[in-house]
Amino acid sequence: MSRLEDRGLASIGPVESPCCKTNITEPARNYNTSRGSLVSSFLLSQSSHPLEDEVGKIVPEDANYAGFNLLLFAPSPSLEVDRSDASSMPIHYDALLVTNHGGGGTLTSRPFLPNERVCGGISNGVDGAGADPWPKVQHATQDFGDAVRGLPAGASEAELTEHLFNLLAWHPPQAIVHRSELRNTVHVLPVPIILDGPASTHPTPSYYGTRLSTVLLVRKDGEAVFIERDIWQLEKDEDGKERPVRSDPPTERRFRFKLQLDGSVT
Repeated sequence: MSRLEDRGLASIGPVESPCCKTNITEPARNYNTSRGSLVSSFLLSQSSHPLEDEVGKIVPEDANYAGFNLLLFAPSPSLEVDRSDASSMPIHYDALLVTNHGGGGTLTSRPFLPNERVCGGISNGVDGAGADPWPKVQHATQDFGDAVRGLPAGASEAELTEHLFNLLAWHPPQAIVHRSELRNTVHVLPVPIILDGPASTHPTPSYYGTRLSTVLLVRKDGEAVFIERDIWQLEKDEDGKERPVRSDPPTERRFRFKLQLDGSVT
């Protein structure tokens, strides 16, 4: 059985406190805790504690994770407005980067740097140890800034959305043939890989690639839209073997909701 993998890509939750996760690129090992639980624990939390305190609540003391980078966001009101009516206050976000710097590493967290709060990206590298120069992050960050600055006044949500999906579709002209080259592309065209490792007598053929792309837009008034678009899917050929096929036209799922400073979602 072949599978189309998108491991290492960001996971984003459409709730009042979004978060994003990337898996650090490193040799495969077994750990006693799933990184996926970090995202679900934060998204399902009803706590109103500061982000720094929230980290200790979502990460068990004895947890041992493979390498990850986790971005946490929590809404907060503007300091310059009347707080008597929470529904009308513009929403700002506090943010925190949580990472273990690699499999089994010590958990640390830090606030965003000033330039990261304007326009930034996160890679599958180790924070502070060569993560920033990844070509895909540099290219996407530059394109994102250009898209926001170059958007004409009065542009529609649909126009902005397509700008962002075009950004996520970028890949270099050279084909990716090895995992070490994934840092060079935003959109990963399907690459054949073996999942079972060299010790397996019956290796399982698979594909690694961008299965989904996601855009999350949040306005200052709390109105938000979450769009998940299918990019590559697996279909069986005449011989019954699965092969990657581009979704054309792409199917998508779209959710609208409103964020409230009291922690509710409508």
